[in-house]
Amino acid sequence: MILDPATCQQARLSRDPRFDGKFYTAVLTTGIYCRPTCPAGPAKEENVRYYQNAVQAEFYGYQPCKRCKPELSPNMPLPTLLEQAVEILSIQPTISVNDLATKLDISERQLQRYFEQHLGMLPKAFINQKRQINARNLLLTTTLSMPHIASISGFTSLRSFNDNIKAQYKQTPSQIRTGSKRSKSDYLSVKLRYSQDLDFALMLSFFRARLIPGVEHIEDTYQRTIELDGCSGWIEVSCPAKFKQVKDRNAKNNSDRNNAADQNSLLNREQFLQLDLHLDQYTALPKIIARVRKMFDLDCELDVITSTIGTHDKIKQAITAFPGLRLPGCWHHFEFSIRAILGQQISVKAATTLASRIATRYGKPPCNKDIEYPQQLTLVFPSVSALSDAEFDNLGITNTRMRTLKTWVEFYGSNESLFDNAIDSEVFEQQLCQLKGIGPWTANYLAMRGLSLPDAFPAADLGIIKALSTEQQKVTPKQILNIAEQWRPWRAYAAIYLWHSLSLSNE
Repeated sequence: MILDPATCQQARLSRDPRFDGKFYTAVLTTGIYCRPTCPAGPAKEENVRYYQNAVQAEFYGYQPCKRCKPELSPNMPLPTLLEQAVEILSIQPTISVNDLATKLDISERQLQRYFEQHLGMLPKAFINQKRQINARNLLLTTTLSMPHIASISGFTSLRSFNDNIKAQYKQTPSQIRTGSKRSKSDYLSVKLRYSQDLDFALMLSFFRARLIPGVEHIEDTYQRTIELDGCSGWIEVSCPAKFKQVKDRNAKNNSDRNNAADQNSLLNREQFLQLDLHLDQYTALPKIIARVRKMFDLDCELDVITSTIGTHDKIKQAITAFPGLRLPGCWHHFEFSIRAILGQQISVKAATTLASRIATRYGKPPCNKDIEYPQQLTLVFPSVSALSDAEFDNLGITNTRMRTLKTWVEFYGSNESLFDNAIDSEVFEQQLCQLKGIGPWTANYLAMRGLSLPDAFPAADLGIIKALSTEQQKVTPKQILNIAEQWRPWRAYAAIYLWHSLSLSNE
């Protein structure tokens, strides 16, 4: 993406919060780069350079501002291939350029050309800068030990970690941590930043209606047990009250510069969810963070999505009524797939009851005795292997559904990569519907919430049919699919808004 200097200049001089994370300003005379919303006095335009992301700015030798901490701001959307590369790096930070190219199914030379074209830097430099930024992020926002941070960030040794951080930031890792002024605790706390509106209470309400007792617990926060890649324990996701998004974004402009600055400061408050982790080890931290970000849909561009789907009256009303509504994801697609199959043609409450019975019978108590769990968290959801021989009898599940579950567990165990690599919701639907007992609704619901595919759309869902029907005419799934063409590639978001529109009709 080519940045327009005139637009960037106007945004930084007005400190427009809509551009936070969209680009970065670097000042030649100071060697510092900032967010466009930085409260520091604006530099002269002839001394300013603009960059698409923090990695670029640091690659060209600029240091992050200590006031606005630009390396922690939300990231600008990247071209699809780069998005995939960044997602792979977040899960496999030690990956080589060659292995990254292999995972993206292109040659190493193609990968280099693509990075140079879109970022002006080679993949190796990008990977190294990304490791340094991730490490600094962890130093500023966690109490994790230095060896853990080095390993999680992708450095092969503590010495390499120390040398790279000192060379890039002119400070040792210990000095960076001291500057963060964080208090120590016996657990790890990570800030998960996001941009635009997020109705955390609404998200919790959605999850609460579907939670599996023992595995999950929800009050003002979301808690659950986890076991992942040798890490075991529990996590908690919360939204600190003092950082909740300012609701009134339509305050009138005040001619007084101080009042305007105060208003701008409110609008630019740091937005994040807090992820607290109580684990026996933290080697899976990148994967855990990636899962939680998907679960709470923290990386979506909500204004782009709502402008596309908001042309329909029903959806427009829901957008107005629920301005921070996002697409709820899940912790893991296998756990969710069991829920989706159980939910075929029955209510949410009934499906939740059946899922709880399966978790109680086939799940297990948390294995780590050195971690203190909340009293409500007593189960770990059963794995694929734990359900491979399950009969599902005497749980209130119909014989047809029991056969489908058995077929599904066997299929999933042999095709797990299908769920990790799915991109196209329609191709995914076609693959799953070849299985007996799996229809379009189940496949699309799993793609929508289990895999967070933004264009998945369960057109045969009763709630969607009800939302789009009128007193004079009940629409068919085929008609709904035709209507939904205008919402591509965000049909999954259209579905969640249509579901919520039903509550407006009942008021």
